Amino acid sequence: MIKKTRGGTLLSQVHQVCGRVWNRLLRDHDMSDLEGARGRVIFALWENDSVPIKTLCEKTCLDKSTLTGILSRLLRDGYINRESDETDRRSVRISLTGKEQGLLDKIELVSNEMNKVFYNGFSDEEILQFDSFLERILINCKNEEK
Repeated sequence: MIKKTRGGTLLSQVHQVCGRVWNRLLRDHDMSDLEGARGRVIFALWENDSVPIKTLCEKTCLDKSTLTGILSRLLRDGYINRESDETDRRSVRISLTGKEQGLLDKIELVSNEMNKVFYNGFSDEEILQFDSFLERILINCKNEEK
């Protein structure tokens, strides 16, 4: 194995810079409500609505204490509902209220803009290969976290 690598440092830098670009694009399209972790939670709920908090932690890679604060603000702002799970009273399910529906068309536009920035100069084959490598890295890190 190569002794000196830069992958972790580069991923961290990409994360920081892309986050700033993404947030700027959101603000440019009047969607600042989706900046940062708030957007990650809403995106996760778009994929699978009405889920337990534990599922949201897994989907967003946020720890429960961080997620709890974000959920409180999303609840306050009318984006989510918190409901007791009918099958497990100790569990709380999080669902969208519909307020975010007005953002769907804009978010596709912003996502396409971000993909153009992110994958500029990449061939389709390189994009698929890169995504595959990132998925493997994520799996490796999640396995180590357990």
